[in-house]
Amino acid sequence: MDKVKVGILGLRRGMSHLSNFLNTDEALVIGAADRIEQWRDKAEEAISNKESEAKVVCEFEELLDMQPDAVAIASNGRMQAGHAIQAMEAGCHVISEVPGAFTQEEIVHIAATSERTGKQYMLAENSAFLNFLRYWHKWMLEGRFGAVSMADGEYLHYLPWTLVDKEGNQYTPTQVREEGITDVKPLWRSDQPPIGYLTHDLGPLLEVLDDRVVSVNCVEGPWWSEECPLRSDGQYGLFKTAKGRLIRILVTLNTRRPGAHNYRLFGTEGSVEWYSHEGFCRRLDKDREEKEGWERIDIGTARSEALKATGHGGTDIWTAITFSRALLAGKRVPIDVYRMADYTLPGILANRSAELGGAAVAVPDIRREPFVHTDFWNHVDLPDDEPEATKYVSDSGQAY
Repeated sequence: MDKVKVGILGLRRGMSHLSNFLNTDEALVIGAADRIEQWRDKAEEAISNKESEAKVVCEFEELLDMQPDAVAIASNGRMQAGHAIQAMEAGCHVISEVPGAFTQEEIVHIAATSERTGKQYMLAENSAFLNFLRYWHKWMLEGRFGAVSMADGEYLHYLPWTLVDKEGNQYTPTQVREEGITDVKPLWRSDQPPIGYLTHDLGPLLEVLDDRVVSVNCVEGPWWSEECPLRSDGQYGLFKTAKGRLIRILVTLNTRRPGAHNYRLFGTEGSVEWYSHEGFCRRLDKDREEKEGWERIDIGTARSEALKATGHGGTDIWTAITFSRALLAGKRVPIDVYRMADYTLPGILANRSAELGGAAVAVPDIRREPFVHTDFWNHVDLPDDEPEATKYVSDSGQAY
């Protein structure tokens, strides 16, 4: 095949996948499906604007009847595992939205189905494609931080819209009470443990470190949010890796604040950090004295050579590009079913640790042979350039 024939399931979050596959040279969108009329209407408009012949249908089975080579799964989070298995059983490769699975059993079933059918599964974790991470991995390989022994990730996203109606409109409990809205039910993530949504932060750090998690201790905060009473206000997970590192992840979906992704690496000879509200890196490598303070390096989220479609700072399209290129080349996809388990299973088991009061819980490797190294960087090239560094000065004018 010269192009991957792609179908899209789920057209709320899936609108980004539709746009990105429509803008991926190696892909041909042949269809899209959603049971909700307003999302189908928006998809029809997007397809028309691209002068595509893709058909928009209501049911997943109708989409599978078109015989796509691959399906992008962006359905209800609790249905993603089942839809992925159904697609692979129908002869399709799969690229799935996060979280991809809610239980360890679902992850094992997805992996077993991929093995049995010979169809590939990729987790569409867009944050792994953040541009600055390419530089961090390069600098690590160059030894500029010494041995990196610890890392931090934070996912801070206020999501009080925990109720949904039949038309797919989302509401807060306060809106439902004050406006007298009826016939709503809890959204799929209304009772998801926060730490279960950690792939946006754990996944990228695992790729930079070329590592996997082997155990976790986790504790949770109060259940005080009136808008989100079915889940803890936040959870901290402390993850031990196969290479002996510690990774701390905080996820809160209940605390009212601007959304943010924050990442830090701590090395024996240097450190680096990136906060999304700043949009640049702070770095202290082994050739710089502590008294000189941080360097500021203006690396943002997106790679400039592929901005035909947007989404999450320009990262979304790279899931479509790398997935399609891998299939056409007959390679394993960059975040395959086993790497999906490395991203997702630690969060599932972290919540088990929280339920046990913070006790350590082992995280198994579901591979048939032990993890050796990530395949991610065989699909994502490291940069050749060295971006300009300037002295970091805070908004108040203070140099650090």
